[in-house]
Amino acid sequence: AKRLNTLRDVDREAKRLGMPFGQIYDPIGDGALRCLAVSEFAKDAGRAAEFVLAASKAIWAEAVDVSSDQGLRTVCEKADLGWAGCHEAIGDESMAERFQRNTDALAELGHWGVPVFDFDGELFWGQDRIQDLDAALAAAGLAQPEA
Repeated sequence: AKRLNTLRDVDREAKRLGMPFGQIYDPIGDGALRCLAVSEFAKDAGRAAEFVLAASKAIWAEAVDVSSDQGLRTVCEKADLGWAGCHEAIGDESMAERFQRNTDALAELGHWGVPVFDFDGELFWGQDRIQDLDAALAAAGLAQPEA
């Protein structure tokens, strides 16, 4: 039931944002770990947003197997990341330690997923809670001025 609800929610959000969705290759396990390692490399290269967007589209809309070198290489190249550096990051223990520290910090908050925001001891989890976070920030006098 949770998986079906999540897929429906993601489909609804994708439609709302005009993003492709539906041809899915579940990255759980090795695919997710490989993407996490490459995401650390992408941060260092200043290409984190590009990698996350390319990986998200590949996983959720193009059914790309990111657990394979061929699939992940395609994603990395779409994000303008050199495959040699990405491939090296996959086996780099320092990259694994970095994403494990992030995972541990999330667990210390008592959480398991992203996005999660902690404001004044209250957790806001999921993209559908960002409006609630905005309201809490505004109530605390921390609203961002209108542009």
